[in-house]
Amino acid sequence: MKIISIILLSIFSVLNFQTENYYIIKIKGEIYNETSGKSLKQGDAIKAEDKLKFTQKNAVALVISDTRGRFILKYPERVEESVDALTVFVKNALVANVQNRLSTRSVATQSAINHLDNYLGRDEFNIIGDELIVMLSEKSYSISRGNDIIARYYLNNRKYGKELSMKNQTMVLSRSKFELPVSEEVCLEKVDIYKINASVGEENLITTIDLRFIVKDELEKEFMTIIEKFNNGQTSNSKIRSLLLNYFMEFYGKTDDFYLNQYVTQLINDNVN
Repeated sequence: MKIISIILLSIFSVLNFQTENYYIIKIKGEIYNETSGKSLKQGDAIKAEDKLKFTQKNAVALVISDTRGRFILKYPERVEESVDALTVFVKNALVANVQNRLSTRSVATQSAINHLDNYLGRDEFNIIGDELIVMLSEKSYSISRGNDIIARYYLNNRKYGKELSMKNQTMVLSRSKFELPVSEEVCLEKVDIYKINASVGEENLITTIDLRFIVKDELEKEFMTIIEKFNNGQTSNSKIRSLLLNYFMEFYGKTDDFYLNQYVTQLINDNVN
């Protein structure tokens, strides 16, 4: 009886996997669905047995399933190319996203930053939109004449030094400050953040990070795709909120927790029944 139960459970799991919907949240490059006869686009639902053709080998899509979480859809490296290469079933192109950066805190609070190295991290920091204003602790970063936070980086083979701190104990991270375009996602690599005390000629490196500016309208389309697929009367607001936060943290990474929570909460209030 136990063996029969295991067999039935295995059959159920396989059938569930085959009928599971995987929703396209974001796509880069072109991927053609040979089963439906159409190129994939944001919002499409695909199944494990759908056959895909990758127009470019580096084309990639971010997907979320009904119940199985978030995946990256890409051409598997283990599959050898042939004359009709870059054709593969969805089930063989799904890669579970192993990153899980979501804070365990249910609510993020806004407070002055005491440790910029922890706040910004040492890898990549994301800014939603064109500007982020950060409150700094006066105890840790007393901003006055000669006491500042500055950024040094290279852009188009030119070295820049930008003062980020303001007299009202804030730090501004903006596209205009870094002289970046406003209409596209852009990543500024290897930005050195320093705390300086000019009166004694002291400079201390806080962290070195990649700063990525995300186009807010494009991110909202991704969030709305998730909301529309799960706003079915059966998924709670807290579950949808968790889906959005986890999606951002896994596929983008570190950002200002308070702003992200506010943004997601407002989207849900405005768009979820």
